[in-house]
Amino acid sequence: MENSIDKTLGESWGDFVGRRAPNFLTFLRFLLVPVFVFLMHGESRHIWATFVFLVASATDWLDGYLARLYNVESTLGTVMDPLADKILVMAALVMLTTLPVAEAVPAWMVVVFLAREMIINGLRSLAALNSTVVPASNLAKHKTGWTMSAIAVLLMGEPISFINLHLFGMAVLWVALILSVVSAIQYAYALRRFYS
Repeated sequence: MENSIDKTLGESWGDFVGRRAPNFLTFLRFLLVPVFVFLMHGESRHIWATFVFLVASATDWLDGYLARLYNVESTLGTVMDPLADKILVMAALVMLTTLPVAEAVPAWMVVVFLAREMIINGLRSLAALNSTVVPASNLAKHKTGWTMSAIAVLLMGEPISFINLHLFGMAVLWVALILSVVSAIQYAYALRRFYS
């Protein structure tokens, strides 16, 4: 009988943690942003800033996985998860524009990414006024994945063997930029009823 009670309590504790973990991980991502920005000013930015960015990026995948596993995709998570992604990505892109010219991301690319996010947030707000929560589209999720991958490569900076990481990272960032624009058009078309 005691084993049965212990097992039930254990499962309940596991469910309790599992159901709250996605939102906790999302807020952890918010907290890691200032840490990342601080580390980008240090001498060993390639090591520690990259590590913090990778940890923060991993929480994005993990919170989505846990939300689906425990079937706890909440309104809060639907709104805050993409917002945490955007803040992390934009902070990283802005910091990458401050690097020496040979390693920097062009400012105009960051402006396009930022403008896209502001437009999508505006459309989401318009939808919210009409009691509609807009989750991230599959294309937007792919865009986030490509962008985070590009940033991780660009943060490393140092060449590895015959691979120029900056050129490779910029190529991946171009893919992310194209997906960013296409997904923005997709959102604008899908939400046209709110502003037509």
